[in-house]
Amino acid sequence: MLNADALKQLSKLKTDIRSNKDFVDGRVRGSNGKFGFVTLDDGREAFLPPAEMERVFPGDRVRASVTEDDKGRLSAELDQLLESEFKFLVGTYVQRGQGHFIQPSHNNLDRWIFLPPRARGKARPGEYIACVVSRHPFKDGKAQARVESVIGRPETAGIEHALVVAQHRLPEKFSDAALKQVGEIQGKLDALLAERKDLSQLGFVTIDAETTRDMDDAIAVSARDGGGWTLHIAVADPSSLIESGSPLDREAFARAHSQYLPGETLPMLPADLCENTFSLLAGQLRPVLLLQIEVNEDGSLGESSFDFAAIRAQHKLSYDRVSRFIGGDQEAVPEEARAGLRGLALLSEARSVFRASHSLVMEDRPDYEIHLDEQRKIARIERQERNVAQRMVEEAMLAGNIAVGTKLAEVQQGCFSVHLGFREERMGEVKSLLRELLPQYAEQDLHQLPNYLALVKQLEASDAAEMRNLLAVLKRMLRPGQLDNQPGVHLGLGLAAYATVTSPIRKYNDLHNHRVLRAAAEGAAAKTLTDEEIDTLQENLVRGRQANRALEQWLYCQFLQDKVGREFAGVITLVNGAGLGVRLDENGVDGFVRLNGNKKKQPEFDGKHLILTHRGQEYQLDQPVKVKIASVDVDRRRIALNLVSEDSAAAQAAGEEPLAETGKAQ
Repeated sequence: MLNADALKQLSKLKTDIRSNKDFVDGRVRGSNGKFGFVTLDDGREAFLPPAEMERVFPGDRVRASVTEDDKGRLSAELDQLLESEFKFLVGTYVQRGQGHFIQPSHNNLDRWIFLPPRARGKARPGEYIACVVSRHPFKDGKAQARVESVIGRPETAGIEHALVVAQHRLPEKFSDAALKQVGEIQGKLDALLAERKDLSQLGFVTIDAETTRDMDDAIAVSARDGGGWTLHIAVADPSSLIESGSPLDREAFARAHSQYLPGETLPMLPADLCENTFSLLAGQLRPVLLLQIEVNEDGSLGESSFDFAAIRAQHKLSYDRVSRFIGGDQEAVPEEARAGLRGLALLSEARSVFRASHSLVMEDRPDYEIHLDEQRKIARIERQERNVAQRMVEEAMLAGNIAVGTKLAEVQQGCFSVHLGFREERMGEVKSLLRELLPQYAEQDLHQLPNYLALVKQLEASDAAEMRNLLAVLKRMLRPGQLDNQPGVHLGLGLAAYATVTSPIRKYNDLHNHRVLRAAAEGAAAKTLTDEEIDTLQENLVRGRQANRALEQWLYCQFLQDKVGREFAGVITLVNGAGLGVRLDENGVDGFVRLNGNKKKQPEFDGKHLILTHRGQEYQLDQPVKVKIASVDVDRRRIALNLVSEDSAAAQAAGEEPLAETGKAQ
């Protein structure tokens, strides 16, 4: 037994050792293996060995001691758990002998978590389950979880949807208080309509997909004396009957937007409100926010005004019918709608030309419509090119949102859509690239709208291959768009201010902007979304998009299982040192071509210009390629591709190993 002096010396030794360590805070990042990393607050990244990774979850904030080897590589040893938000997980119930576990369906969490006997409920091995973490593993690496609900068995029809919805915690059901409020709204609708001026005589029509039921905007166009047009946009008005802070409002905020998953919709508001009470159904009187915007012959926007009124849409038209009419089929739409549609076609063409000259026009990309079978798996995917009717409606909605963005910027209130351009941490790379080809822009402030517009327009106007590649590379350094309670530029659209208002039954920020416009009209102060509320709303939007991507990738992998060996045309969307991300033209599915599988013939990667050279062939962003499905890993949601070329065929004939057995879908 150690005496008091020995214990004191041992304690001092431990203190001395600890004081000599480099302690740094950071956040844990998992991997597809047993190990992980700690992304340190100072920007460095330290390796976390398997034994240490067992003690934490991805996303945990920790304090760790960091050591550096003779090659400059950092390793971390955990010292303290600062914060863990990892409270919930879904996965498969697994039994091995007497042990019961959940195998998480979570990226970068490659271990099973123990389910104690009293924590299993009625769940059975083989089922998908949702669990809460009941014991964090930091102390000894032994995590525990408790079953919260049973999601279903793998063979259940639509299990993919149920699992993804549970994993991303997307709200499915509305509270009793919210449903009670729906009934109250129905009783108030007639009284509200009686107070509103009926402007149906302007000749509104809705233009949507054939199957759309939640129609939140209708359009009418009238010619102005002396040239130009007046664009009338009637937008569904739920804000007049859904008070801020009410049960329905809180539920809408939690959803952030209507979530359109393959084969199903999780609406922001209860379906009876989205598809009936507030939907601009043909022949039904509905309360609306009316935007009236003067559009000049050259496509520039003139004066605009807004009011709260009521309208009755004359007709529900589809994109297909309107496109056929514009193409010359006069019988495709009713006679009373034809003059307004001709005006809308002329207006949208003028706006498109004006925006191409004065702002930025988003590249037209095809849509892909997923059709499911009775098991709710993909039966087929249809590629759909955007038609003239979709572009007409898009120009009208953009004009409305630009007018509203300008108005809200004046009153300094609202929920703005901003796009601030290049990421700050990438500006060094941006300037370095520009010095090579366009040095006049390298020292400009590219977060300023005029400078950014001039740069992008010059790149878009060039046919030179190096300029086109530069544009593609620069686009990968842009920040994503975001919401803000302060007006700011939208560099992606080339606009000084932008705020959406045309989808209030589908998007919460649009609903909020209706309230701000009403307050402005009444001379009152509208509720401002706090920074925290903006952040939460943004997080809810991102979570919905992540869920949609996760579900689509799972269904895509199932869909392509029997297509291994088939060849497809595609375009390169990602270039890194390992290979190429490719999007297939036929169905929009993303896969990965791994080119670093042969240790003797590693590709040359130019990380600055995102060019990969392999067997004498250069590959870069947006380049068309032909690929073959090499393998599909449904469990890991990975689609591996091989390049189809004379070089690869010759290489395989010479006995080289295939290159794409472990490619990861991006």
